[in-house]
Amino acid sequence: MRSCIALVLLLVAANAAAADFAVRVAPFGQVFPALELSQSRRAEPAQGDHVLGSGSGLIAVRVRARHAGERVVLGINVPGLGPTQHFAATLAQGGVEYSLHPPLHWNRENLRAIVAPRTVSMRFDLRRDAGPTDSQTVSVSLRPPDEALYFVRDAGDSVDLSWIFAAYVDARDPIVTYLLEDARRHGIVDAFDGYADADPDRVLAQVWAIWDAIGRRGIRYSGADPAIERGPHVYSQRVRSLARTWADRSANCIDGSVLIASALQRIGLRTFLVLVPGHAFVGFYTDTNGRHVAYLETTLLGANVGAPQTRPAFATRTAANDGNLASFVAALAAGRARHAHVARKLDGRHRPDYAVIDIDAARAYGIVPIAAGQTGDSAIR
Repeated sequence: MRSCIALVLLLVAANAAAADFAVRVAPFGQVFPALELSQSRRAEPAQGDHVLGSGSGLIAVRVRARHAGERVVLGINVPGLGPTQHFAATLAQGGVEYSLHPPLHWNRENLRAIVAPRTVSMRFDLRRDAGPTDSQTVSVSLRPPDEALYFVRDAGDSVDLSWIFAAYVDARDPIVTYLLEDARRHGIVDAFDGYADADPDRVLAQVWAIWDAIGRRGIRYSGADPAIERGPHVYSQRVRSLARTWADRSANCIDGSVLIASALQRIGLRTFLVLVPGHAFVGFYTDTNGRHVAYLETTLLGANVGAPQTRPAFATRTAANDGNLASFVAALAAGRARHAHVARKLDGRHRPDYAVIDIDAARAYGIVPIAAGQTGDSAIR
């Protein structure tokens, strides 16, 4: 994933001209906190290719060492987002240009207050050894944490960042805990134990129990378009926090998909998001070997499709709300049909319109839940 970030830096950067050091903010002078918050930090700062620091590199400072062993301290301040942060490094070789990638620690409480892009001035203070401090101020567009940048294009080059959607899937969110507790109370399954029984019908029953609990909450599909930017250079869209979706009792396709995926990940199911033009839906494996896949069409969340004509094999228990069972069966059928319709374009060559984001694979690459949108247990009331 860090190679993708490096490519963004090569493609687009806002440069602040200065005699002594240069600041660059990518992409296109915009700061997306979601990209920063979604990446796990390296245990040790990078030292290769004259790159110093464990930050993502989206905010970087280039500085040429005046002598071997020069000690530099970089201060970064964003008004309203907390105190000045400092990053210290030693430039081992004189005359060599280094790229400083400071790890930024965002004030999550302050980030939650950002609900629309705002222009802010970032101040960078560089001190060399014990000498005077040189300063630069860069104007950037600070984006809300619920804005997911998923594709960047510049001339003939592009970079796919669709893995960012995995960062909005959070199995440990308090909303997921509440959702599963509610699902248990209605007796569709005795426990959520993932693939423990090696029975696909048992897996489907657990997913149905989660779908049923979402329906009992009164969450309905909303056709609101989450797109913010659709090119030609930047592609981004809004992804609401689980708490916001739960409180509003409405979910567009991506909101519903990340809510369901978060719950399925919590109970141990391998889950993925499927992106198609203007839409998203969720998929999961019904076996541990990944040979059998099911899909859920999120437009059917809360849909009234009547009572089920026949009870499927996984529905061995009577549910008080057969309407939720009917919509679940319909969502499985519609998801399977939609996937069949687009499968040939899910080959990685039709980005940004078509993509599959495997949550486990994203975690293995170091993409972690953002968790910036959580507001605690009070949000579930």
